[in-house]
Amino acid sequence: MPVRAVHLAGARTVSGIRLRRVIAMGIFPLVAIMGVACSSDTDETPAALQPTATVATATAEPAGSATVAATGTDTTETSATPVPTESSATPVATKVVAAATVVPPAEPTQVAAPISYSSRGLGEAASSCTPGMSADEQKKVLVDIGEQLFGGATAHDGEMTRLHYAPDARDRRQGGVWVVIEYNGDEAATVAEKKAGIEAHMREAYEIFFNAGCDELAQVDIGARMIATGAGVIGPMAQTLAVVFKTRMQIEDAVAINWADKDTIDFSQVWNELLLNTRWRDKLRGD
Repeated sequence: MPVRAVHLAGARTVSGIRLRRVIAMGIFPLVAIMGVACSSDTDETPAALQPTATVATATAEPAGSATVAATGTDTTETSATPVPTESSATPVATKVVAAATVVPPAEPTQVAAPISYSSRGLGEAASSCTPGMSADEQKKVLVDIGEQLFGGATAHDGEMTRLHYAPDARDRRQGGVWVVIEYNGDEAATVAEKKAGIEAHMREAYEIFFNAGCDELAQVDIGARMIATGAGVIGPMAQTLAVVFKTRMQIEDAVAINWADKDTIDFSQVWNELLLNTRWRDKLRGD
């Protein structure tokens, strides 16, 4: 190639390079100016005029998913997949060791010895009436007989006197003398034994009173007191000393008895039963 052609080609090349540099230097300032202008326009636009982005769902969510799209308000996201809770967690085996219970040895039960009524009968009556005594004199004799028969202490308690009240001899409205005895009976293991002891005392006392020669005597009442369950004046049921059995015998019934055979006589058919404790009656009937 000729030297001039080479020079011309080199000149064209240099000119092209310079032209590209000039264009690049002109474009860069223009881009910078446009960026500043855009930034200025964005800062001066109020927030209310900014476009709101709208979320559009292209396809429906599957039935197995319960995801809800957020649209400006808080929503709760639920899922059909069960989430394990404390109740559904795998149980942890707990080893329980039972402590041995120490049972103290039972103390021997003390059983009360049965009371024998034959060992504690009534006392002997040394007093008696004589013919020609007045009614008042006979009353004194009858009181003495009561104190002699029911003197002393009970068989179960040496400090409890047998007589609860002093014997009383009074005038009866229908005529004659009326004797009243109220004493503390001997306690026993069962109601049947208690009642049997009281009946033995009553039979013996009736025999002695009506065979003491006191012709003014018309009626004798005997009541036995023992520990019984009853309602107090104020408060719940309580154990108290009360009359549990009371009978009466009149002269008409006494003279009809063959006292020599008293052990074979059913005195429940002879005397009048004035009182019998309700609980005693139920136990004697087997209720």
